[in-house]
Amino acid sequence: MAGSYRATTFTATSALGTENVLQKGGSPTAQFATSGAATGHVTIPSQAVDEDFVGTWKIENGELEIEEVPSDTFIEDLSFKIAGTTLVADDTFNGVRVQVVLTKQ
Repeated sequence: MAGSYRATTFTATSALGTENVLQKGGSPTAQFATSGAATGHVTIPSQAVDEDFVGTWKIENGELEIEEVPSDTFIEDLSFKIAGTTLVADDTFNGVRVQVVLTKQ
């Protein structure tokens, strides 16, 4: 799973509707090193989020998880199912469904 990934899907769905975060200029990116280090960047214009992150990654029960991220981004709360060269997350936080697909570059 080591490599560089960028979002090809990034949506947030709440009672107010679905926001396509990619279309509004947002995007998470991630790099996973073979050493277990994870780095990346998250941009969500509607939430004024524009942050780098650093942490670790591991695969557990067929899912990739990003851990030990000291900044307060949602990225470490996502569990990514592994589907070939894509990572697919579909989680709900405080009534907001977040769907992210990261595709290996």
